[in-house]
Amino acid sequence: MNVSQALVVTLRRATARQPQVQRILQTCPVPCAVHEAVDGKLLPAEELQRWVEPRLHSPSYPFSLNVGEVGCFLSHRGIWQRIVDEGWEQTLIVEDDIEFEPGFEESLAFASDHAKPGDYVQFQVRPFSTPHRVMARQSKWSLLCPDVIPLRTSAQLVTRAAAEKLLAASEQIDRPVDAFIQMRWVTGVRVVVMQPSCVQEVSANLGGSTIGGGRKKMAVTDRFKREVLRPIYRFQIATRSRKDAA
Repeated sequence: MNVSQALVVTLRRATARQPQVQRILQTCPVPCAVHEAVDGKLLPAEELQRWVEPRLHSPSYPFSLNVGEVGCFLSHRGIWQRIVDEGWEQTLIVEDDIEFEPGFEESLAFASDHAKPGDYVQFQVRPFSTPHRVMARQSKWSLLCPDVIPLRTSAQLVTRAAAEKLLAASEQIDRPVDAFIQMRWVTGVRVVVMQPSCVQEVSANLGGSTIGGGRKKMAVTDRFKREVLRPIYRFQIATRSRKDAA
């Protein structure tokens, strides 16, 4: 296994999650440390304005970012910078609401051994069934390259070359970090999915997501607009992704 370091991302104010953070530190199969997340609620307005540029990439993201989403993106960006600065070749990044299942060490080892420089390996917490190409397979373990990259950043193995590309492509942002990762035509990063991941999400046991903060309760019309625009955006991403994968 070539993993240099593991980092668990957590907000300082998320005190209810600290027991789970300690559990992750203790059960991670490689050396693991805490990376303090950027708290979007504490970002000054000028800092938010400096980073966020709506409709920066195509397809355009149809929603405004809330402060939690900006903080989450900047947290991952801070880790990518740390990877580059430290010269870590492969870094496992996990959120503080995951649990390693039996077999994770073998799953991570397979991903580490078969990932190429520049790869970003997702360990998904949801069932994965989208069209894909098989990049490596042995026994029950598979490394798959999806036509449409799944959302979520629950757990991932990031190579140093991938971190460099992601930093270069995110000097300004216009959508959540997982939606940004989907756009390989912007990032130039090959995203592959490890199956089985042997990672599960346990946020429901920890009080739910910490990213949604900062968004006021939506009016009925805004909620309706969101429900209409979401599938349109996802169709645009899927269409562009399949074209790019061809």
